[in-house]
Amino acid sequence: MKHKRVLSPVSDLSSLRLKLNSSRTRGAPVFNAKCFKSPLPYKESSVETVSRYRSATQQSSPKNDIKFSVIEDSNAARYNAFGIQMIPSSLRERLFSQPSPQLSADVKKKCDDQLKEHGLNQGQRQVSRSIDITLPESMSNLPEFFSEIAEEQLNPYRYFIQQLVDTEVFPNLPSEWSRAPGWTKYEKNGPVSVSHPQCSSLVFDVEVCIHNGNNLPALAVAVSPDFVYSWVSPAVDKPWLYNRAPSTEFLIPLGNEPKIVVGHHIMYDRARISEEYQEGRSSLRFLDTQSLHVCVSGLENTQKGQWRGANAGNEKLNKDWMKVGSPNSLADVHKLYCDKDLDKTTRDIFVTGTHSDVQAQFQSLTTYCANDVIATFNVLKSVWELYNERFPSPVTLAGMFEMASCFIPTNKNWQRYIDESDRKFFSMQKEIQHVLSNLADETLLKYHLDKSKTESDPWMSQLDWSTKKILGVRNKKLSKKLQAEEDARQKKELENPAPASINDAIDTVCNKTPEKPKHYLGAPEWYRTLCCKANSYHDINWTRSPSEISLSTAIAPMLLRLSCHGYTLYRTHHHGWGFLEPKSEESIKVDLKLVKSLFPKVTVLDPISDIIDDEHIVADKELVQEVYSDHIKNLESQINLISKIDDPPCLFIQHNFKKLSLNASHVGNVGSPLGKGFTDSIETGVISSSGGWEAEQVLTLGTGLTSWRNTRSRILSQFVVELKQSDFVSKEAMDKASQDKLSAILPQVVPAGTITRRATETLWLTASNVRPDRVGSEFKGVITPYPGYCFVGADVDSQELWIASLIGDGDLGEHGATPLGWMALQGNKADGTDMHSKTAAQLSQGKPGLVSRNQAKAFNYARIYGSGKGLAVSMLKDCCKELSEEEVKESIDKMFASTKGIEVHPLTNLGKRQALFHGLCVEELPSNDIANLCALSGYTKYQLSLARKSRYSGGSESAMFNKLEEIARSAQPTTPFLECRITRTLEPEVIQKSYQLNSRINWVVQSSAVDFLHLLLVTMKWLMKEYDIPGRFALSIHDEVRFHVPIEYKYEAALALQIANLLTRAFFSGRLGIHDLPNNVAFFSGVDIDRSLRKSVKHECITPSNPHGLSVSYGIEPGEELDIFTLLERANVLKARKKD
Repeated sequence: MKHKRVLSPVSDLSSLRLKLNSSRTRGAPVFNAKCFKSPLPYKESSVETVSRYRSATQQSSPKNDIKFSVIEDSNAARYNAFGIQMIPSSLRERLFSQPSPQLSADVKKKCDDQLKEHGLNQGQRQVSRSIDITLPESMSNLPEFFSEIAEEQLNPYRYFIQQLVDTEVFPNLPSEWSRAPGWTKYEKNGPVSVSHPQCSSLVFDVEVCIHNGNNLPALAVAVSPDFVYSWVSPAVDKPWLYNRAPSTEFLIPLGNEPKIVVGHHIMYDRARISEEYQEGRSSLRFLDTQSLHVCVSGLENTQKGQWRGANAGNEKLNKDWMKVGSPNSLADVHKLYCDKDLDKTTRDIFVTGTHSDVQAQFQSLTTYCANDVIATFNVLKSVWELYNERFPSPVTLAGMFEMASCFIPTNKNWQRYIDESDRKFFSMQKEIQHVLSNLADETLLKYHLDKSKTESDPWMSQLDWSTKKILGVRNKKLSKKLQAEEDARQKKELENPAPASINDAIDTVCNKTPEKPKHYLGAPEWYRTLCCKANSYHDINWTRSPSEISLSTAIAPMLLRLSCHGYTLYRTHHHGWGFLEPKSEESIKVDLKLVKSLFPKVTVLDPISDIIDDEHIVADKELVQEVYSDHIKNLESQINLISKIDDPPCLFIQHNFKKLSLNASHVGNVGSPLGKGFTDSIETGVISSSGGWEAEQVLTLGTGLTSWRNTRSRILSQFVVELKQSDFVSKEAMDKASQDKLSAILPQVVPAGTITRRATETLWLTASNVRPDRVGSEFKGVITPYPGYCFVGADVDSQELWIASLIGDGDLGEHGATPLGWMALQGNKADGTDMHSKTAAQLSQGKPGLVSRNQAKAFNYARIYGSGKGLAVSMLKDCCKELSEEEVKESIDKMFASTKGIEVHPLTNLGKRQALFHGLCVEELPSNDIANLCALSGYTKYQLSLARKSRYSGGSESAMFNKLEEIARSAQPTTPFLECRITRTLEPEVIQKSYQLNSRINWVVQSSAVDFLHLLLVTMKWLMKEYDIPGRFALSIHDEVRFHVPIEYKYEAALALQIANLLTRAFFSGRLGIHDLPNNVAFFSGVDIDRSLRKSVKHECITPSNPHGLSVSYGIEPGEELDIFTLLERANVLKARKKD
């Protein structure tokens, strides 16, 4: 049922106004006048005041419908100076209040020359139909429009937050906590039972007894400015209730009136609040202090490692950024802002204890929970003012509120999916074990009788072929001499068996000692470790087979005879897995001199006598140590690494040991080359097997298990709450609530989980898309909306690429003015003028298909995010094994010169004169040319150039990188759109300007993408309210957004989503001074309307665990993907809602 929105009355409005006015001078947010209007004042939490506010804000509400019309006339198409088709003039005038400045002739010629230099033909204009829209007048000034609708959505919640922050002292905690089930309010006269906290703002924390396994809340504490509240689950004193499936009756009620709920990682607590599972969105809003901290003082990944090392005493660091930042846990954040330690030891009882422990220590556990609430309140008081100063736009906070309202409907399909995935996983796992067991038996049979083969085989020589020392049963009647002879005879028989088969050999060995069963006596040690032990000699479950083998055992890669880049894989004790790469002859000569002079006892395993003779050996040990100290350390590590025997050590002098790594930046040891990080390497053949078809079958099956093995625990830990008929409003959902086992999952998202302010979550936001060979990878596809509902959503096409190119175009004042901007808007795959096709052609070096377009995407995005040549070289090696080291480096150098450009430095006046003297009339020169000029003139580079200042020139992306670096190096890096500042730990005030520059460049792009998402969500929420479109936000996965909407409103919701994209893109362009918008980015290429959360509306999500597809197995029919023109055939108007 729908709840009436009722606000808590305030008894003394005059005193509240006085408090508000005083607080406004201390911590009220300041907005940039260029972008936003001054914020609307906070409102008193009275019904009269809120009503008065709504009446005032209704002036910005639309007075008319939003109507769409298609312009078919190609002659009416409008183009900019670079041949990019723009939106119709009438629509441009409604979106932008001022015209774009015209480019000067010099700038236009410079841009044209750059486009021609990169082979981009402006003469081929693309003509497409245009859309004209009748928009409300309020949208003509987009900065004011976004500010006003965001303020409307924040009211009255931001006032409630300020009311909480202005509280000087919280009420005292009770001396004894009530154990009565439900909510208890602690008044002066004593505890009082209440249905829910009767307040408009509270700090909240929930504790869960993990041992019970169903994630139901055990107890909770909430503190408002006036009262302390506690909640106790009835299962605390009745533990058998924990055996029931989670449902809303076991969750915590908070009431459905407007209320702000503050907590640290509040989304974990939100999942235990009953009102959040209702069909429509509740009136509660959630503020996460963890997200506020990450925005203001979060740490970059490298800083996290340094911070942990410094606090553990492993590193002595006294960095300025450590004084303004910390990791994200409540204890660390509380220490940073409040300079007080927070005792978290009691938490272990909730993790490892049982309900009996909770019962026995109820008072202390509730006090622990209350102390966390007080700590969260203290953090809020410190961080809230900083957040408002650094994030002035109301859209940012409103967008975070939307991200904190994620909702995923589920039904009986979810449990069926888990069961099917488990069944297929264990079936394939058993098949893998059977094949590996056979390989182990075959290996033992092949090499056991001829041990010389084990020494020459590179894989078998790594196995431990030693056998257990076994003596026969001592016969007390024999003399010592005769007994010794008997023992020697039996030992000889065991060491030199001649049975018909390995089975007979092991049986024979076992029968030698009838007193108690032995563990595969006589078998090699590597084989014995794979076999289970017998509990007794007559144990009927004891079988003679290597049943303990699996893909995770260290022996599996050896039995499968794995290679990397064609070289045998080796496993070392200290350095993990790797392979031996041949050295050049010159390198061998140098290394041998060092080895023989410094390590005379070293035995060289590789034949090198034909390359080196004794006269080249260096005798002066101290000289060698001084000149080659770093190289010696490497050789020493290799000697320890590839040792075969203890004395003397052995070294593969003709090879380099290359550690197997997950990526170019990975420095740790690899646990197994069959792990999840090497799935792509196995599929592309970088890691391969020479063990025959059975080994290939194991690799294929093994890659199929990676998805379910990695996600199973996270999927099983999802908090799925069953819903009843009373939890629904729509009749169709009510009727099928029990039959379909309707339920819901509230993803425990951190709205701003990284310093780029991107949301983080362990499953829904991280798992990869469905793969046909991956068990369980279809989990998003089995998520279906409630009966009578559908998902409406879209993917923002190349969002971050468009943003990055727009930042580059913005300096020149026109869309497509730079090669990157032109390719992003006008390039296409057909003629190879899009960005990814260009990069693929450059990397292929005239060999078509050497690097695919999809592979080139990875190079492009890695470069845009700030990665350097090192990673690109590693990626190209993996893509093109046939290229030599020199060819790879040459190809990457050419790619960077063509894309990022060449780094040039501005010349000083002296430098300009010297350059002119030598025939160069230039303002700047690359580093190499400056070095040449220094050699000719006799001056230093610091005299001739501004060596510490540089920019990129000549590349298709040079303008973009120059602007991104300008922002990243500025005193206060901010996003160009909503003016959000970077975390304090990466500002130049506390770090060097060059420190983590790539991270700061990446921050500009990705944080701007978060601005885009927040604008889109806030606009969509406003449109759905103003045009009476029921539904709620479901989930955002990177550049995807999905909404849960009644089927009868699906086309209206799709139109609203298209309008939200149009307004957001127009705002982005206007903020960079380009008051126009390209036609091909104004609308989504397609809006999905589907009964599944899958990536593509027609994807059947066929996997080993779903072999028949969604339509056959789950009854989920294909959805529809509608471009703007097809959509307008279904609906072409949004009706304005009637005002009350």
